[in-house]
Amino acid sequence: MDQFIVSARKYRPQHFNTVVGQSHITSTLKNAIQSKQLAQAYLFCGPRGVGKTTCARIFAKTINCSQIRPDGEACDQCESCLSFNSGASLNVYELDAASNNSVDDIRNLVDQVRIAPQLGDYKVYIIDEVHMLSAAAFNAFLKTLEEPPRHAKFILATTEKHKIIPTILSRCQVFNFNRIKVEDISGHLAFLAKSEQVTFEPDALHIIAQKADGGLRDACSIFDQMVAFTGNNLTYKAVVDNLNVLDYDYYFKLTDAILGQRIPEIMLTFDDILRRGFDGHHFITGLGEHLRNLLVSKDAQTVVLLEVGDALRKRYIEQAQNCQVNFLVKALNFISRTDINYRNARNQRLLVEMTLLQLSQMTASPEAEKKNDIAEVSVNNTKTSLPAKPVQEEQPIRQATAPTINLEQLRLKSTFSIQEARVMSGAVQAVAEKEVQKEEDKPVTEEEVIAFVRRYAKESSIRQMGILFGSNPLRYERNTIFVTIQNETQRELLGGFRQTFIDGVRSGLKNYAIGLEVEMTQSDAPQKAYKPADIFKEMAEKNPALTELRKRFDLEIDY
Repeated sequence: MDQFIVSARKYRPQHFNTVVGQSHITSTLKNAIQSKQLAQAYLFCGPRGVGKTTCARIFAKTINCSQIRPDGEACDQCESCLSFNSGASLNVYELDAASNNSVDDIRNLVDQVRIAPQLGDYKVYIIDEVHMLSAAAFNAFLKTLEEPPRHAKFILATTEKHKIIPTILSRCQVFNFNRIKVEDISGHLAFLAKSEQVTFEPDALHIIAQKADGGLRDACSIFDQMVAFTGNNLTYKAVVDNLNVLDYDYYFKLTDAILGQRIPEIMLTFDDILRRGFDGHHFITGLGEHLRNLLVSKDAQTVVLLEVGDALRKRYIEQAQNCQVNFLVKALNFISRTDINYRNARNQRLLVEMTLLQLSQMTASPEAEKKNDIAEVSVNNTKTSLPAKPVQEEQPIRQATAPTINLEQLRLKSTFSIQEARVMSGAVQAVAEKEVQKEEDKPVTEEEVIAFVRRYAKESSIRQMGILFGSNPLRYERNTIFVTIQNETQRELLGGFRQTFIDGVRSGLKNYAIGLEVEMTQSDAPQKAYKPADIFKEMAEKNPALTELRKRFDLEIDY
């Protein structure tokens, strides 16, 4: 049986013009080779699987080619290119810094740098995952990286540029690799499929490209897995089933149901999704992506942002015509809130269902309610049909008008306008909430409140809360906690967690009428500095030389 070679290795680019999605990198490197302006060190940064090490190997092969083509590519015919292609080149040295990150490993590399190449002009040292080097190893590498022998070139590759110390960055030319676009990955997968005589549906390759999240190596791995699963026939349905990806049809079907306010269909569709084993959070993020695609499909200028196949693009454009921009923006806001609250929700299914129902209500026409000839209001547990007033007589209802309605007069009436029914409903709800709150409020004494506040502040994860309420004077009267603070700095600190403190005290004491007031001390004693700027000001008054020191070294105060 022939030995299988994964696609990522079998079809690894051998020339700059075959690298996928990194033209800004390959063009710069080719121009540098043609103009013979080669730096001593390069730093390749970017996500995994986007071509950093591949470009490093192609660069090493090309600069040692004795017959470089006019387009800046290696000839693949000279002795150096042939030895490189066969894996026998001695001019390329690769080091994995993840497992060779000590000072001794770097010293061994530095010793090898002195040896000149026997074939070709340069020896290239490729250090992968260079951010894994220890601090001591970085320091041992600095001098050699800055002034290596003429024949030595270094290429450092990393996925975490922020972990590279500045002294290394300053000695390298930095190249930032991008995530590869879905279209580019899909095109490369189509090339692989044709080369391997695999039949495919374009949408199937797009799903694989999206799942790869910008990494071509991941896409090739998924491609191999799908070919093994489907038997050289990549269909959209097979890929969706195997990768556990939610079918686009569900989102199109659900969006149509939301636009049509078909609540039973909405609930049953979501139930079917859950029965198929998909997570509610996965579904809600997918719905957000679907609505975002509909939004960009509304305008011909933004359709290019869709990373889908041609057939799917047409479906998005068609469904987008039925959606208002205002609805899509509000719906995305709802989805975003649900995404944030999902993990903390006790009933996660109910949270998603309520979101879907709210989305369906958002699609109702503003005139729909005004066209109704009958309004229904429940009074004293009796459902009464109420003729509505003509539309032109209705006035906008303000929230502030609800408490001024005389409920007794409304109860004696037999008919109501829609406006009066709304106001009555709001007023009754406000009164009911107030009554419930009164029942929940638990009487507390001053001693109980102060003791609880001290304990709550001490146990809080907010350090400033423990400082302010742990030592400053407190008193409690008329459902109000009074705290005496020393200065404006403390007032600013309190503002950062004031509502958190109030909510915690109310909940802990079962009394939701408790408020908080701040009093400033009238003491003439010097106030203690809290902010860095105030502390520096105090120190500078005692020692003016500090101000001169700050100006000389151009130091900044952390405000």
